[in-house]
Amino acid sequence: MAVHGNKPAIVRTGLSRVAVSRRLKKLADAGYLLRVGAGTRPSYRPGLRRFWLRHTPRDALAQAGGEQGVWAQHVAPLFSGVPDPVVNLASIAFTELLNNALDHSAAPHLLLGAHLDLRPGGRAQMLVADDGVGVFVSSRMLDRLVIESRGLRLDLHPPHQPLPPFDWVEPTGLLAGAAQGTIVRMELALDTARTAQDVYLRYFSPDEVGGDAFHTTEVPVRLAQLGSQLVSRSQGKWVVERATQFKTVVLDFEGVDLVGQGFVDEVFRVFALAHPEVRLRTANLSANVAQMLRMFAPGAGATPPLGG
Repeated sequence: MAVHGNKPAIVRTGLSRVAVSRRLKKLADAGYLLRVGAGTRPSYRPGLRRFWLRHTPRDALAQAGGEQGVWAQHVAPLFSGVPDPVVNLASIAFTELLNNALDHSAAPHLLLGAHLDLRPGGRAQMLVADDGVGVFVSSRMLDRLVIESRGLRLDLHPPHQPLPPFDWVEPTGLLAGAAQGTIVRMELALDTARTAQDVYLRYFSPDEVGGDAFHTTEVPVRLAQLGSQLVSRSQGKWVVERATQFKTVVLDFEGVDLVGQGFVDEVFRVFALAHPEVRLRTANLSANVAQMLRMFAPGAGATPPLGG
């Protein structure tokens, strides 16, 4: 009844043979294990559904190799057999979002997880949650991404297709203080035709690839709105509050219908003059918003906008 290594499962778990057999059968029935052989001493291999979950101090992750160590040791093995372009998408998104939590959240603990279903039409789901204060071009590697923080929810994808809660984990039940922290849930179709190169070509110009690509963040500015309008200086300050931590900041105006002079001046003149080392770029500008930017901040158009 060996499941891992040379030690029997009853030795590794401390459970009785009957209890171990019941749990193994349950995992096999659910598709997480594949039973090999018959009789009273079967062996088991990973099934078409795969799962990993860990609650750990933030400092321990940093000491164990950070986001790359977590990916290589725990998450990458789950993607065995998945096409390399899909693995690349998942790797970039997961490690960048985990890096953001390690570098910027000041959270004492993190909850990390991944769940894969390799059956036809299956999907990969990943989780990065912290209990600190807390996206990102990396989000575009994914099909779905939801960020929940302090009662606010940001779903970067169509509102008529919200990402439902993951049925394999309940972060607020496992991570004390999660309600005051940040929960990032990711989903990626394992049969997607998207590649990381597709995303980079859309969001970066040739002089930005390489190291600078990983010092870029995307801010959905609609989070600062009152209705569909961005008019005040305080809204502008909120949008660029943490922009100095990155070299390039992509301001995504999707869903924004109106911007005012105070907002535009605060972002594209006051902040831009105070922090010339930060490159501000725009994405998904409506015709009306683009006109307002040209009117109130002519310099904002010096860099061609991304997207719409």
